[in-house]
Amino acid sequence: MKRLLILGAGKEQVPAITRAKAKGIYTIVLDMNKEAEGFKYADESYSISIRDEESLLNFVWSYDKKIDGVITIASDIPHMVSRVAEKLHVRHIPVESADLTVDKLKMKETLLAAGVNIPAFKKINSLEELSQFIKEHGYPVVIKPVDNSGARGVLKITEGVDLDWTINESKKSSRSGTVMVEKFIEGLQISTEGIMYKDKLYITGFADRNYENLDLFAPNIIEDGGDSPTRLTDEEKRLVNVEFEKAVRALGIDWGPGKGDMVFSNGKAFVIEIAARLSGGNFCYDHIPLGTGVDIVDAYIDMAVGNEIDVNCLKAKFQKGVAQRYFFPGTGKIKEINGLDKVKNINNIVKIELFVKEGDVIEKQVNHTTRVGYVIAVGKDKKEAVKLAKEAINSVNFTFEEVNIIQGEGVV
Repeated sequence: MKRLLILGAGKEQVPAITRAKAKGIYTIVLDMNKEAEGFKYADESYSISIRDEESLLNFVWSYDKKIDGVITIASDIPHMVSRVAEKLHVRHIPVESADLTVDKLKMKETLLAAGVNIPAFKKINSLEELSQFIKEHGYPVVIKPVDNSGARGVLKITEGVDLDWTINESKKSSRSGTVMVEKFIEGLQISTEGIMYKDKLYITGFADRNYENLDLFAPNIIEDGGDSPTRLTDEEKRLVNVEFEKAVRALGIDWGPGKGDMVFSNGKAFVIEIAARLSGGNFCYDHIPLGTGVDIVDAYIDMAVGNEIDVNCLKAKFQKGVAQRYFFPGTGKIKEINGLDKVKNINNIVKIELFVKEGDVIEKQVNHTTRVGYVIAVGKDKKEAVKLAKEAINSVNFTFEEVNIIQGEGVV
């Protein structure tokens, strides 16, 4: 029996654990949270921080049985996965490549040097530098930490936003205290995902990201789910995929997963970020399989433990409409939640989950980690799926003991 080490045991790593076990693979799971949900499903579990390199390497050094592979999904730690895999002498994304993807500034510098289409960008050390960048490139721009994920500290700067506040606010979410600014490109934002196998990139995920609530949460940037199939034409989609693959190869990802945040604007595809991992937010383990029948998590598990895969498993078997939407009910202490049972009975609502319950306090949503729940709908096409998802969201009512209005901060 092969053994797979999985870094992370949170809610989003559970699909990797359960898929591996279903394949008859023995699972060893690490997470600093002793109450992590994934521990319930793993064959072995240990309370170890998946960001502590020394502890991770000490664990694999002292583990007395052969480990055939190591992965994570949804957690932005590809650099830790690669270091552990290197120690184990199993297949992995090169350490240097993984390091580039967790430093957005170095990533952009590498992509720029390779001729990949990216927005104008600059490391920001002072208010003066930010002001000068805006003077050169105009509003809007985006400021972000160079070393975080989940939209933490990511702010869209428009006229009237306090620039000094945005720098300080973004720095709070930076592990190194370093932030960067880039030009905000208007256009359709897209999630792509693929896996490199035998020097071919198989792109299995392609969805339109939904930012209808962008103004509601300004200056924070929070995605409200996404939809597939894309509304782009086949040629426009091809241009996005070409730029995505160019970026993946430029970063040196020669094996394993790559995730792209892309924008299509005025006939041109741009790369915003590339991650050397599979995505979170239900994309890789729910959205893609529901829409196309492709289970990229299952394929990645086989690749990680050294099993050959049939590349036909990475090709779409069908095309259905899929839409995901999140709950943004307001803020305050929840008195009642009504309508959940009704939603569960709506045809083609395939998944619904709340991260809160009655008595909990919902604070202002400021990034993707603060969203309070979601629904996923499947339809005969994208239009039907979006309609069903919106109906489901509107059918759940939250009553608060004290209701507060969501509003942005840092606006003059």
